[in-house]
Amino acid sequence: MEKIPPLISQKNSGLRTETAFFCKDLAADIIILSSQVEMNGGTDMKFLAAQLPEKISYFESIGDYDGALKEIEIQLDDYLPSIMIERLRWERERIVRLKNNYPYSASEALGILSRDLEGFTEGEFDSLNSARKLDSMIFDGEEKFEKRFDKNLLFTMPEYEKRLKNKNTDREATRVSLHKEIDRLISERQPARFRVVAKSLISVEGSDESVYRCWLPVSRVGDQVSSTRILSSSHSYFLSPADYSQRTVYMEAAAKNDTVFSIEYEYEISEISTSLDPFSCVEPDAKKFSGYLCEQAPHVVFSPLVRSLAEEIAGSENNPYFIAKSFYDWICENVKYTFMSEYALYPNLSEFAAVNLRGDCGVKALLFITLCRIKGIPARWQSGWFAAPLGASPHDWAMFWVEPFGWLPVDCSFGGSRKDMPAYREFYFGNLDAFRMVSNSAFMSPLVPAKRFYRSDPYDNQVGEIETESRNLRSNEWEYSLEISSFERIL
Repeated sequence: MEKIPPLISQKNSGLRTETAFFCKDLAADIIILSSQVEMNGGTDMKFLAAQLPEKISYFESIGDYDGALKEIEIQLDDYLPSIMIERLRWERERIVRLKNNYPYSASEALGILSRDLEGFTEGEFDSLNSARKLDSMIFDGEEKFEKRFDKNLLFTMPEYEKRLKNKNTDREATRVSLHKEIDRLISERQPARFRVVAKSLISVEGSDESVYRCWLPVSRVGDQVSSTRILSSSHSYFLSPADYSQRTVYMEAAAKNDTVFSIEYEYEISEISTSLDPFSCVEPDAKKFSGYLCEQAPHVVFSPLVRSLAEEIAGSENNPYFIAKSFYDWICENVKYTFMSEYALYPNLSEFAAVNLRGDCGVKALLFITLCRIKGIPARWQSGWFAAPLGASPHDWAMFWVEPFGWLPVDCSFGGSRKDMPAYREFYFGNLDAFRMVSNSAFMSPLVPAKRFYRSDPYDNQVGEIETESRNLRSNEWEYSLEISSFERIL
C-alpha cells in the first residue's frame, strides 16, 4: 500500500506533499478507516428507529420548531439512554436541515410559478395550495415551500409542463438518444461499451475556518465498469480503492480563499443485457449472501407493514425471479415518482414509499431491495449518475441476485416512468443502459478517510461532501457540478 495523506490538524492546512496518493490494499484501508471514525463521522443512523419523546413530537406536529429545539435542550440536560442522546442530537441537526430545505415564502413560491408558467395566477396558486398539491410546511407560524416544489408539481400534474415558458430541449434529446440505444440493445442483444470522460466539482466560499476537507465521487471498478483513470485534479488527492463501495477522491485546501475542488476522470462502461431461463432459477445460499439478505436500519427494515406488502405482492409464487419481477411491476405501477428532500430528513425511506406511494429513484430502489430481502432474494444498491452525452444528474437503482445467473440490474424509476411503453418497462428489469456513472455499490457505506462530522448525505455519495476542522458544511453552503465532456462508443 502506498502512502495515505494524514488527516488535518490545527497545524496542518493541507496535504503535506503535492503527490497524488493511491491505496490498493482494501484490508489496510478498512483498518485505517476504523481508527478514524468518530461518533458523528460514520453512517450508522440506527438511532432513527427510536421514536421522539412526545413533547418534541407535539411541538413539531404543530409547526413549533423553536419549541421543539428548546425541548431538545431541556431533555439533553437530563438523563437519557445513549441511543436517545444520539437521536436528539441528530434531531437538532435535522430541524436545521429541514428549514433549509423549505426556503420559500408563499409570495416567493407564487413568484417562481408565475415566472416559469404561462398565465399562472394567484388564484391558481391558492387553489393548488389548498388542495395540497404544493410541497409546503409550517415553521413557527409561517408557511414555507420546499426548494423543488415547482419541479414536483410537474411530476404530480404533468399538464403544467406544457405551460413552461422555457422547455428543457436537452432532456427530450437525451430521452430520444437513450431510447435509440435501448432499441438497438433489445434488437441485437449485443451490449456496447463506452468510454466516458466525467468531472465532479464542488465550489465553496472562503471562511474563517482553517481547512476544507472535500470528498468527490469517482467511478468505481466492478460490475459493468471495467476501468477508471484519473485525468486531472484541482488539488493533491487520495483515491480510495478501485472497487471500494463508495469510491471518492479526498482533497484538502486552506479555507480562507474561495475554492473549487474538482476531479476529471475517464471510465469504460458496458451495457447489461440479460438472457436467462427463469425456470432454472433456484434459491441462493443464504449464508453466502447474508450481507445482502439482512436488515440495515434505518431504511432497510422488515417492518410489519413492508412484510405484509411483500407477502401480498408475491402471493403464492416461489420462483425468486418471478417474485422479484412482481415487486418491480408493483413499484412501477403504484409508486409515483416525485423529488424528495434530503434523505437524512426521513426516518425510514422504504416504508415512506410503501405508505405514501411516492418517492424518487433511490426511494424506489430501497423499497425494492427491502421487499426482495424479506423474501430471501439477495439485493443491493447501485448509484452514481445518469450520465448522458448532454449532461449528468444523480441517480440510484438496484441489483438482485438470481442463482445461478448472478447479479441483475433493476431500475424501478426508469421503468416506472415508462410504464406505458411495455418494451422499455420490461427492459429495465434485468437490463441496463450505459448512460451511467457508477460510484457506489452499497448504501450507508463509510467514506475513506471517514468524515468527522455528520455527512450531508449519510447514506449515499453522488455529488460529494465537505467539512472543516470544526463542522460539516451543509448542502446549502456549497455548490456542485456534474459534467460529461466526452461520451464515445468503443465496442
